[in-house]
Amino acid sequence: MTKPKRTHPLGLLLHMATAIKDYWYLFLLLLTLYRQPLWFALGWTLLIFAILIWPIVRWATLSYRITPEAVEINSGVLVRHHEHIPYSRIQTVQRKQWFFLAPFKLEELVIETASHDDNKPEAGLAAVPTSLASEIDRYRQATPTPAAVTPTEPLDPDSAASAPSATTAATAHYRIDNRTLLKFAITSTGFIPLLLVLLAMYNKIPRKWTDAFINDASHLAIVVLVGGALLVILVAWVAAFMWTYFRYFHFDVALRDDQLQTAKGLVQRNTITAPLKRIQAVRVKQNVFRQWLHIQTVQVLLASKAAAKDDSDDLVILPAVPQAQLYDVAAPFVDLLPDHAPDLSSLSVTDRRKWYLVRNALLVVLAPVVIVGYFLPHWWWALAILVAIAYFQGLFAARQTGGGLVTPTLLALQTGHVWTKETYYVPVETIQSVRLQQSVWMKKKQLMHLTVNVRHGNKNQAIELRYLRAEQAQRVYDWYLHTV
Repeated sequence: MTKPKRTHPLGLLLHMATAIKDYWYLFLLLLTLYRQPLWFALGWTLLIFAILIWPIVRWATLSYRITPEAVEINSGVLVRHHEHIPYSRIQTVQRKQWFFLAPFKLEELVIETASHDDNKPEAGLAAVPTSLASEIDRYRQATPTPAAVTPTEPLDPDSAASAPSATTAATAHYRIDNRTLLKFAITSTGFIPLLLVLLAMYNKIPRKWTDAFINDASHLAIVVLVGGALLVILVAWVAAFMWTYFRYFHFDVALRDDQLQTAKGLVQRNTITAPLKRIQAVRVKQNVFRQWLHIQTVQVLLASKAAAKDDSDDLVILPAVPQAQLYDVAAPFVDLLPDHAPDLSSLSVTDRRKWYLVRNALLVVLAPVVIVGYFLPHWWWALAILVAIAYFQGLFAARQTGGGLVTPTLLALQTGHVWTKETYYVPVETIQSVRLQQSVWMKKKQLMHLTVNVRHGNKNQAIELRYLRAEQAQRVYDWYLHTV
């Protein structure tokens, strides 16, 4: 391929979808301007330019070229950008295929290097042939590794997330069954942010519409209030269920050579490949609902952005596994996990120390409760619910805190964050630093906060256990110093 090429015209749909996602608030703005004709017309002009004209211009001015030495991408309207990306510098190539691209054998490619901005990839190509990723992979495999490789930014070709050859046999394979996927989707907590969005949209509805509805149903005030609240919660829950189910539809994970490959999605098939050498830690998650159903999620923290926009920006390798089978199912994919649930009582919060975490949770909601209670005293029942939620969240965090050494070189840390139990398995060689914190008050009580830092994408993941006994935290600190 010697001449620059443009992406397929279907890429326009992806550019427009991105524009709608970035400028969705303009639709809400138009709802508030419908009584002002001039501003309403200007709003529509701005909206059409943002979601239609600008994406067309971006598509028309973007071209790419694949050479034996590098990927070259030209883009920009007012300011032209010419990007030359050598294959040895590519860390990840992520493949995304929307349902409407599949019949045309097209997909979206996202290319990342070590020098890219944290908020966006080095380059993105919408609607290119599926053979393009394989062509890039062939060139990368033929490119020698740079001589200067730093410990924190490995640049060898096999550290990138490109699609492995189809002829490579999988040494381990797992596909989620529909029953487990249904449990996983039903217990999603994604309905909470969706519920907040629906409540925010309610405030944008013209006042006369809501007043007219309330007046018509004034004789059924309590029924309408309760029924409306339940309806909003049900809509948010159904939306979260469908989002999770479609996103993890036919989830598949395979281990080929030294790379993990995951594929998932119904509307968009997303394929991510992560080299085992870039795994920094393993996280086992379980929200409060999934604790009742005894299912857990396994993720890996990567030293790259290959899993950006995945669950918590970490690569999910097992979305839902029965708790009793977790270590048997996960062991073939990552060797960091032990063969059974470890004892985490070496680092724990017991006795009166639980109150400290409960107190901190109550302090977080203290200011909102006081302000809302002063201006809206008749909302006392909602404030009481908020205080109760904060109390039990603090108690939940205290009960879930734990940790200990699994092996002489593997540390397990467990936290309870936002009604989710998270257990991290961190090998000593990937720990960036260990920090102990102790205030004057804590020194008298012989307490310490322990923070273990590991790399997470291009940033840091701080795993913090609070209000440990000083000797417990000091033991981990000394272990790290002597082992490193």
